[in-house]
Amino acid sequence: MADASLPSRPLTDARIARIRAELDAFATAIPGLRSAVVASVDGFALAEASGQGGNGERLAAMTSSMLALAKAVSRELALGNMEVLMLEADEGKVLMLSIPVPASPLLLMAACTRRSVIGTVLWSARECSQKILSACNDD
Repeated sequence: MADASLPSRPLTDARIARIRAELDAFATAIPGLRSAVVASVDGFALAEASGQGGNGERLAAMTSSMLALAKAVSRELALGNMEVLMLEADEGKVLMLSIPVPASPLLLMAACTRRSVIGTVLWSARECSQKILSACNDD
């Protein structure tokens, strides 16, 4: 949830360009990254970086739905704020997390191969999220 005490800053073309640059840097730094998307909470892709596979718009919509469901489960079980959702399949892993941009939170999804070290992906995704948050809050 956005903090009402913080001013709302629109996602201008310049901010979206910075988001794309941060996502590209994240994607380049992660060995085995298959696809990465930054999306709005309503499921629209703002930036995407993909090496192999995945439609950014469809992945953005699915990320929005998955995180909304995960937040509902977290609330139902009184687990506190949901931070990260991880999915592991035979051929890869997917990590999804919220970026708490005031007034309009964003979502980050990263899909990688099964050989990717998920701890490294998670650490880098959190670092990318902080840079995106800074880009959205800068004047």
